[in-house]
Amino acid sequence: MKKLFKAIIKRIKNSKNVAIFGHQSPDGDCIGSMFAIHFLCEALGKNADAFVDDEISCRFNFIDTSFINGKTFDEKNYDLLISTDVADKKQLGSYAAAFCNFDNKIVIDHHYIRNLNSDLNVVINYASCCEINFEILNTSKQKLDKKVSTFLYMGIADDTGCFLHDNTSAHSHLVASQLLSFGADFKTVNYHLFKLVTEKSYKVKKLLDDIRQRHNDINYVVIRKKFFDENGFQKSDIGDYVNYLLNFENTKISFVMTEKQNNIYSLSFRSIKGYNVAKVAQHFGGGGHAQACGAEIKGSVEKNVEKILNELDILIKETGDVR
Repeated sequence: MKKLFKAIIKRIKNSKNVAIFGHQSPDGDCIGSMFAIHFLCEALGKNADAFVDDEISCRFNFIDTSFINGKTFDEKNYDLLISTDVADKKQLGSYAAAFCNFDNKIVIDHHYIRNLNSDLNVVINYASCCEINFEILNTSKQKLDKKVSTFLYMGIADDTGCFLHDNTSAHSHLVASQLLSFGADFKTVNYHLFKLVTEKSYKVKKLLDDIRQRHNDINYVVIRKKFFDENGFQKSDIGDYVNYLLNFENTKISFVMTEKQNNIYSLSFRSIKGYNVAKVAQHFGGGGHAQACGAEIKGSVEKNVEKILNELDILIKETGDVR
């Protein structure tokens, strides 16, 4: 992998203006990864701008995300594009066509099911993309300060559920330990991401709990567009609810189906260890990790829920009891 890391660093050194991209509904891993690459580009004396075709959740108000979307994107202004923590070209939103058609680009990711690629891919199945970007920074021999260490720690903590999710590895703990030694503000990150309950987050959870549904070992919720319109919520406000659904007793799989447009829904799946929901996400044209993935589906709610539950029932039956 060191050769690939060095190839990334060399390509950045040979560029002048770099555009960095993350996925829609950016989580802590996406934001942390983007900041790490932004930090590297600036450390190497390059101009760098970061872009996400979506809003930044209020969950991240505690950290400075002003480096994202600083300018309007025009591919003519850049000689290198880099995506990080993006598995599916659809997740790039309005930037997808420009990125895919650009000649000089790099893809850095940790999702093993994916359809976004380039001539220089670095894809490692770590728990978080920030773990990859930490290794890239280490290879570059840049000194990590408190700020970038905090961003990287945030990404690892968010994607591992503060080291509680099954994807957590010894590597996750090792990198986090090193980041703490560099001054990462883990207390602030852990408080805001995993302990703080705002009035808004309390209201969102309460309303979602009221429409939560159960099917055998599957816990799920269908969120209509009016849920956001009537309550003044944003889609980013419900981002972590799918993880919460998996915590219910006797739950093997959880999913959230969110209306994006009329008859178009985004799907987010989670599962306990042993149940590869990525197979179901792939069935609906999506992808991601074995236990955390997503897709997009079209059609009526009733028919789609029936299709999803049927596929999940088959997965559970074929997998058997892994507890």
